[in-house]
Amino acid sequence: PLPTKSIIFYFPSLRLLTACCFVAIAFSGAYITLLYSNKATFLFKKMAIKLKTFLLTYALVSMVRLLMSEPSRITPEDPTTRSLLMYDGVCNLCNGFVNFVADHDKNRKVIFGSQQENMELLEKIGAPTDLSTLILVQGDTFYLYSAAALRTFALLDQPYRSLAAAHVLPEWIRDAGYKLVARHRYRVFGRSETCRTPDPDFKSRFLGYDALNDEDNKFVQDVMTGGLQVTKSDNNEL
Repeated sequence: PLPTKSIIFYFPSLRLLTACCFVAIAFSGAYITLLYSNKATFLFKKMAIKLKTFLLTYALVSMVRLLMSEPSRITPEDPTTRSLLMYDGVCNLCNGFVNFVADHDKNRKVIFGSQQENMELLEKIGAPTDLSTLILVQGDTFYLYSAAALRTFALLDQPYRSLAAAHVLPEWIRDAGYKLVARHRYRVFGRSETCRTPDPDFKSRFLGYDALNDEDNKFVQDVMTGGLQVTKSDNNEL
């Protein structure tokens, strides 16, 4: 059963829909007021304006709170949870995203690994091996497509962390946009002939290098040996 908080808290798409409904009602009220302004009484017009103002204010406050709370909602509750971002090592767009994440993750919450060089790990956890998506492994769960990207943004420093607020959109809309970009990424952004080789400062955050710290090494070893059973996210959000 859900905890005692309102059910709307646990379904961000429902919260977004509720706020949009209030906006629609407010504008409908304004339209009716204008349409019948010549026939409406002064009292009716005054009440309609107050109702419109209240609904718009409530909707805007709801949206702002939603945008502020969503990154925290999709961040692991346990601060020691390790996050491993697996990416297409020859994709220029993916490499640019890795650079961006590394530059704006001062707490080093995310470590990286190219999918081409870690196919065994992907097969071990049952993740796709066709290079069609980013794969974010967080603790005992892995995420794909837009969820992987947005959950990665949620780990970054502000203001970029706020981009994770897009997670409130329905998954099918988010993933449709993600897959469209992914399908044409080589054509638009180009590709490299070989996987990127990180510079010395980066090696401490990449799989396959001795510079990886003990906690991250243990996490990867637990995944590889089956000590940590990793499964795909079961996304039940509306």
